[in-house]
Amino acid sequence: MAHAQARRQVLACALLLAHLPLLLALVLLPVDPVWLGTTGGLLLAEALTLAVLLRTETRARRGEEQLMLALWQGHASMRARQEETERIRSDLIATVSHEFRTPLTGIRGAALTLLKRGDRLDTEARARLLHAVLGQQERLSRLLENMLAASSAIGPDPAATAEVDAVAAEVAMLTGRDVSVVIEPGLLAHMDRQALHQVLANLLDNALQYGNAGTVPLIAGGRDGDEVWVSVSNEGRPLEDQRLFEPFTQGDGGPTRAHQGLGMGLYLVRRLVEVHGGRVRARCDDGWVTVELRLIAAQERRRQAPTAFPIA
Repeated sequence: MAHAQARRQVLACALLLAHLPLLLALVLLPVDPVWLGTTGGLLLAEALTLAVLLRTETRARRGEEQLMLALWQGHASMRARQEETERIRSDLIATVSHEFRTPLTGIRGAALTLLKRGDRLDTEARARLLHAVLGQQERLSRLLENMLAASSAIGPDPAATAEVDAVAAEVAMLTGRDVSVVIEPGLLAHMDRQALHQVLANLLDNALQYGNAGTVPLIAGGRDGDEVWVSVSNEGRPLEDQRLFEPFTQGDGGPTRAHQGLGMGLYLVRRLVEVHGGRVRARCDDGWVTVELRLIAAQERRRQAPTAFPIA
């Protein structure tokens, strides 16, 4: 701004010096009407030219200011992204090291016990140790699957469809726990079947971990216009922080937390749903915590009895 003002002052002084002989001539010499008209026309043309130049300079200066502002904002955004990336990297290293160390320690302990004292253990004790090894291995596999799915969920198949009731029933059955499923029959959603399976598995795992003891989670679903809604509900502590849908975020993030995990489950749910054109929201009603998915509905292609049953 200061440089532009200085340029204008220098230009004004130069114009005054350039027109000084003309002004002296007008004052000291007899004025001819033709000469006066010609001089006036030239001065008017010069004034118009100067006005156009000043207007162009003002526009150029504004464009330069906007460009500098955009450049500054870009640098600020880049710095913010770098800081966020560094934070996520630090969280990833800290969380992964903790979450992988725990099951690996359990697997090593069980394996060493079987190796050194296996011949002195009864069948039931050996079976418990083997089940512990399998449980820890499944936990590691689940952590890796969530991380890989989150990093690769960028290009879904637009023609993919999933039978919502069948996937929900399959997920509920694989948990081996009590789960109620109430799904409108014949629902098809524009979503890859494996992606929907992983979304519902993560939501159900979250409901089983954080729900009140002895309560039965509910998977429900239906059609609402051009959308298919699917919800997973459980009785338990309300979700007070929507940041739980961000990576490496947990409701209880302290070192003494009761539940394990990378904090990737709900983040993966949101990512998989959004890349398939859907939406996710959480709500709490009368002690029930519900995470609802809104997916793009596909054309129904079958009719059957409703999938509604409690698995007891």
